[in-house]
Amino acid sequence: MRLRRSLGGAVAALLAPVASPAQTMADAPTSARAADGAYISWREHLIDDEAQGGIELRGGDGLATGDLDGDGHLDVVAVYESDDQYDGAPEGHIRIAFGSADPDRWTLVTLAEGPEAGAAEDVAVGDVNGDGFPDIVAACELAHLVYFENPGKDARTMRWPRLIPSKASGRGSFIRVFLADLNDDGRPEVIAANKGAQDPTRARQEPKEISFFELTGPPLADAAWTEHVLTRVPWPINSQPVDLDGDGDLDIVGGSVAER
Repeated sequence: MRLRRSLGGAVAALLAPVASPAQTMADAPTSARAADGAYISWREHLIDDEAQGGIELRGGDGLATGDLDGDGHLDVVAVYESDDQYDGAPEGHIRIAFGSADPDRWTLVTLAEGPEAGAAEDVAVGDVNGDGFPDIVAACELAHLVYFENPGKDARTMRWPRLIPSKASGRGSFIRVFLADLNDDGRPEVIAANKGAQDPTRARQEPKEISFFELTGPPLADAAWTEHVLTRVPWPINSQPVDLDGDGDLDIVGGSVAER
């Protein structure tokens, strides 16, 4: 009996499974539950790519969402830098994916391409002209900000009027852009960081601006754009509005790559 138990123990030890490595978060079953007890899980839905859009897309960077056409469904605005060589060629795409009740059905529209969207890097959505429809501002590394005014209920089919403000053109690479009401007048300002060159180096990078642009008239009027420089730092990389001190008004958190 003792031998049989020992032999059985030895066999059991030989057949014991080897410990497997811990599961990654992606592979592990979810433990998150909603208030009704149902498990919360995520499913990927492809919105825009070369196969769906029918054009060559490279370098997807910033994106923002908003109900651009007022149909109750969120739309996605995405920018594609389209420059994997950093050769200064002003290529890029700014695209809108208009949403629907079906997360697998999107209406794809190119808002801008080529030099107008040169190395497009970031995008912000907000009602800039106060007509109730969200507008779009994009930051392009080559090398400007560009404002697109929402035409309203026909946003899917009509051309969006646009302006590249002279005060935000031909002066270096805009890398981030945000819309936020800084002075509590009910109208958003445009906050942007300009990193200088598309591919700067520490040795030759001059301090560049983190600014906000106040709009004192119709946004499509070039004279309405007034720049307020907040600071100049080497290689600006961010300019995010946030109420940092909790006093009820917005501050700006800037980032700089080349401080040391």
